[in-house]
Amino acid sequence: MALGDIKIHDMGGLNSLPSRTYQVAASATLIYPGEPVRVETAAGTATVVKLADGEPTTSTLQVVGIASSTSTNTAAAAGTVEVYMPVEQVTWKCKAKTSTTADTQSEIDAKANDCIVLDLTSTTFTVDFAAVHANTNGIQVVGGDPLTQEIYFKFRPVVTEGAVV
Repeated sequence: MALGDIKIHDMGGLNSLPSRTYQVAASATLIYPGEPVRVETAAGTATVVKLADGEPTTSTLQVVGIASSTSTNTAAAAGTVEVYMPVEQVTWKCKAKTSTTADTQSEIDAKANDCIVLDLTSTTFTVDFAAVHANTNGIQVVGGDPLTQEIYFKFRPVVTEGAVV
């Protein structure tokens, strides 16, 4: 866990981001601010969980956004989490998984518009900037900063279908 893995890069002209409160199941892994959140895929559930390694993809619908609070669930009781909605105007930023893949502007420019995924091989979310472009991947690269190795991205609408703004 790390607070603020994913941050807002550009609010796209919005004064504030829309957010929504979601339910988190009892005994679910805590969700921290800056972590991406999706609907739990078990049938009949109305709860959310943080994304897993290698998500989002079109088979892991539906991303509901980035947590803006720590979830309040415990081992014995369900809780809630406040989530920034993945609106189209907003650009997010997150460190590259491997800094040497994003430490020059030419490396970042070469991945412009590529569709890739997030990484969670440790306890910190990063952008898997070495991932190969695939139309089934759920984030789209829109830029980055080679000095900080941060990647700017947007959630593709196909992985947020159904999210109510």
